Amino acid sequence: MTIVESLDKITSHLIALLESPLPAEEKRDSFMEEIDQVLQAREELIAKLSPPFSDIEMVIGKKVALASQEIPTKLEAFQRQIKQEWGQLQQSKKTVKAYENPYNAPTADGMYYDKRN
Repeated sequence: MTIVESLDKITSHLIALLESPLPAEEKRDSFMEEIDQVLQAREELIAKLSPPFSDIEMVIGKKVALASQEIPTKLEAFQRQIKQEWGQLQQSKKTVKAYENPYNAPTADGMYYDKRN
């Protein structure tokens, strides 16, 4: 298998990973590690590319180039989804704290609660 064919195979695998839904929190770390490993392997293959290329390799290379344009947008979508979930987690922590100690936050009407009683 040539480098171009390997690059095509790994790019297809990466796109398949990025098109799959984000897994549950328990499996998310291993999923992100797998994406990172595939990206590193792909980067190494791209560094090894050197001309001249055969006609078949040129066709495969064009396919890889088109597929490579999708990768940044899919990675950004994953990043947005993770940021959104992180924001929801932070908001739920604030809500829980507000329920645990309702007198800690400033009141809407300006009243002051004495904590000594």
